[in-house]
Amino acid sequence: MKSRKTRVLAILLVLSLLGAACSKSSDTKEKKKTEDTDYEKHSMETKDPDATEETTEATEPSQRDTSVRPVSTPTPTPEPIPMLTASDIQNMNNNNALIVYNDEGNVSTIVGRFFHRPVADEDDAINAIKGVQELLGLQTGYFPFAVYGERYQGYTFYTYQQMKGDITVTNATLKIVLDPEGYPCMLQSSLASNLDYTPSSPTITEKDAEDLILNAFGSGYRVLSEYTTTTVYTDYARAQHCYQVYTNNPMDNSSFDMPYVVHFISYDGEYLNGYPTAFLPTDPFADFGNDSYFKDMVPSDYSFTITINGIQVDTIIPISKNTVDGKYYLCDPNRKIIVADYYAFEFEGKLQFDTQDDPNSFNAYHLLNYYYYTKAYDFYKEFNIESTDGFGMPILILDGYCNENGKPIQNCCNMGIQYGWSVFAATDGYSFGHSLDLVGHEYTHGVTFYSKQGVQYYNEYGAINEAYSDIMGNIMEMYMGETSDTEWAVGERSGDECRSMSYPYKHYQPMYVGDLFYISTSPLSRMSGLDDKGGVHDNSSLLSHMCYYLYMNGMSLEDLTWFFLASIEMQTPNADYDDFYAIFVASARLTGHEEIIPLLTDYWESAGLNGSREKTAESTTLEGYERINIPFYSPQVGAYCVVQLIDEYGNLYLYTTMQWDGIATFLAPAKGSPFILGITEYTDASLSTVAKDVWLNHDLTAWTDNPYDLGIIYFESGKVTTFPTYQ
Repeated sequence: MKSRKTRVLAILLVLSLLGAACSKSSDTKEKKKTEDTDYEKHSMETKDPDATEETTEATEPSQRDTSVRPVSTPTPTPEPIPMLTASDIQNMNNNNALIVYNDEGNVSTIVGRFFHRPVADEDDAINAIKGVQELLGLQTGYFPFAVYGERYQGYTFYTYQQMKGDITVTNATLKIVLDPEGYPCMLQSSLASNLDYTPSSPTITEKDAEDLILNAFGSGYRVLSEYTTTTVYTDYARAQHCYQVYTNNPMDNSSFDMPYVVHFISYDGEYLNGYPTAFLPTDPFADFGNDSYFKDMVPSDYSFTITINGIQVDTIIPISKNTVDGKYYLCDPNRKIIVADYYAFEFEGKLQFDTQDDPNSFNAYHLLNYYYYTKAYDFYKEFNIESTDGFGMPILILDGYCNENGKPIQNCCNMGIQYGWSVFAATDGYSFGHSLDLVGHEYTHGVTFYSKQGVQYYNEYGAINEAYSDIMGNIMEMYMGETSDTEWAVGERSGDECRSMSYPYKHYQPMYVGDLFYISTSPLSRMSGLDDKGGVHDNSSLLSHMCYYLYMNGMSLEDLTWFFLASIEMQTPNADYDDFYAIFVASARLTGHEEIIPLLTDYWESAGLNGSREKTAESTTLEGYERINIPFYSPQVGAYCVVQLIDEYGNLYLYTTMQWDGIATFLAPAKGSPFILGITEYTDASLSTVAKDVWLNHDLTAWTDNPYDLGIIYFESGKVTTFPTYQ
């Protein structure tokens, strides 16, 4: 696994290969399952897997050329491709294939061979998609294009994005992995399966869409009009053309590293969805000429001793002298890292670099923040990932992270790709920018985003995203000798430790689905920010603790790094825990650690990560607590509802929201104290306007808005209770 994204495959594959409509449809709405199903077997030509066949040797490609754009490719002569069933794939793999299904009943992950011959290149790999087209649920309108290719220890990875006409579909990515013989051996897909529709003509303008957001969400939101565009948005069984509008994120200091919100507005003015993001939609293939900022810089190493949070840090930092103006810059032209001012970049649209006339006069906090980003860069470079994209994209560090009024935001964050920069920000003097595991955490957000070509930052998807950043940040800090910590704490050197990978309970994080600190996933979490957006930080322990578990079972830091880097390259934006079990199995095989597969299986079982996490959470009991389930008449009824538990002193003890399956669930303390239970219903996902408040009545049999008919509840240890349905 030596040479990550080493070739740009920016080729638009406008092929008829996916034009034939699929006959397969499914009403399956079960949680993803990792098992075979009963499909009618199609006839197909098979190839003896032991037979010898000449394969096309992949050449080592050159460094990425960011000026390359997707271009049309002639349609090749159609090749008869056998349409596979799940049974066919199992037969090809001696019944050892892993096949994962998504909520719509379509295949999302395959681990095992799924094509009857080796493939030559990214164009030819599309033929393998043809063979599983029905399993993926693909219909008409699919024009994927290759984003990049890479090689790990003889395995080749291709990343594709989906298009509808001339528009790239949001978060619709597919990965194909070829084994050393050239056979497709792994697939992971977030492609949308329902794009065969005719787009409607807009009845509102882009400006109308922007005004709709400002009117709906009120003060604090600022539209970034230069990024407003059209896209195709997919959400479960629905897909449509819409406007994509970006705003700032007023709740950013509670979301850690998501300074923007992306909103989707239908052509007729319906608000479809929105969620926080670190990434603005700049063109990854555009050449913004940022290399020119480094051409006149002459670097020299300077030694500094900096004491922050009671810790003395001895650093050697490259500081560059600009031969044009004679000033010194916090800049490294070799790594292509440079420091600038946040406010000037974000609110004034200009690059105001951090400069001094004397190289010894730089702000100590800026020096340390810059130093740790060079360390993060070096760590990934050692494992053959140059910058966050793997191709050496310039890195811009913005100090003075603040809001538009100049008030500091106590945080550090990844701001994605902007104008050809991989951008990060940190607050002056705030400790999170001065700890390598936390800087590595943010840096990893950039690596995972580019690899997945998208992000879903809420619920399971967001928790997995945060877990990867904690995992790689912590490995980085230990691997590079920056900590003596043995407990795998996160941020322990910053003076503000925030999580523990060895013992999640230390910071009130869950060890398994449904335990006291588990946050249930929710459709409301995407926009409201309630429940940590469905537990993106809290539930991250479900995956990050697995890393510690593997370490304690004998994997070295280097082995863990290769293992997790390989798995990063196998995931797409909609992969959840079911997909990730299969992804980790594939990563274990690829990196030569098949011995850990039983450990992965045991961990997934003990953490309750298999199958329906909703049902697992609703049935899990705990001594000293009573499990409470509240059904809603329909998911639509509960979409904007918040359940509140009030203690005997009138204080809010906890709140929760409805899960995707239409049930709100939580653990209530059985300590002999009285509680009252209420539901607040809002008019929309922003929770800006209360529609009504109701309470469980005196005999606990119905919901009432009569404040004189409140029920008093005493909970029982280990009991599971379902209260009346909310209508």
